[in-house]
Amino acid sequence: MQQGKSGWWKLAVLGLALVTVVTILRFTNAAQYVTLANIQRLREASGAWAPITFVVLYSGGTVIAFPGSLMSLTGGLLFGTLTGGALIVVGATCGATVAFLLARYAGRDAIQKFISGSQLERFDRLISGSGFSAVLFTRLVPLFPFNFINFAWGLTSVGLRDYLVGTAVGIIPGAFVYANLAGAVARSLEGTDESLASINVGRLLNLDVFVAFTLLGLLALVPMLVKAWHSRSSRFRSKHN
Repeated sequence: MQQGKSGWWKLAVLGLALVTVVTILRFTNAAQYVTLANIQRLREASGAWAPITFVVLYSGGTVIAFPGSLMSLTGGLLFGTLTGGALIVVGATCGATVAFLLARYAGRDAIQKFISGSQLERFDRLISGSGFSAVLFTRLVPLFPFNFINFAWGLTSVGLRDYLVGTAVGIIPGAFVYANLAGAVARSLEGTDESLASINVGRLLNLDVFVAFTLLGLLALVPMLVKAWHSRSSRFRSKHN
């Protein structure tokens, strides 16, 4: 898949996932119990354990490759834009780090034996001294699925600190955009006890939700902008070397 289309492909998958969830809720008896009020009561009943539990579940979901967009939307629905976004960054970074360490200490030596031409060594030399920027680039320009690249980085010699910081910084835009989208929906439904499967769509036709979807669309442009900037920087460096 071309890089320029990767962001729009994610939006399409997200849209399909949301339609699937809503369809399931509409045709099951459980739909009537899935209300914003019930979700908020569940969060409040958990008290201080709610954010901790969310981070742990998000971390585990990242390791086992559970769709991050759904977990991020859940975080925004439960905790709002700011708190939800921050918890998503923590959970995703922790899960990505666990996957990285698993690959590093359980997979590098074994996999390296099956890679001809010492490709890992050549890649390590290529990113030598620029681990942070390399990791950051792959987070902002998703050439490969997030969960796959977590393990892939563990097979390289990039430092844990560069990987951790590059990952945390790189996922901030997506984390807060997804949290804000779900948070906007939650704010629009505040004060109603309708099930999420039978909400009045008119309640979602407001500036808050419109801005949230606009930001989601702009997020899809980030990979193309970063790629263009990276290409321009590379040409500039080549001309002055």
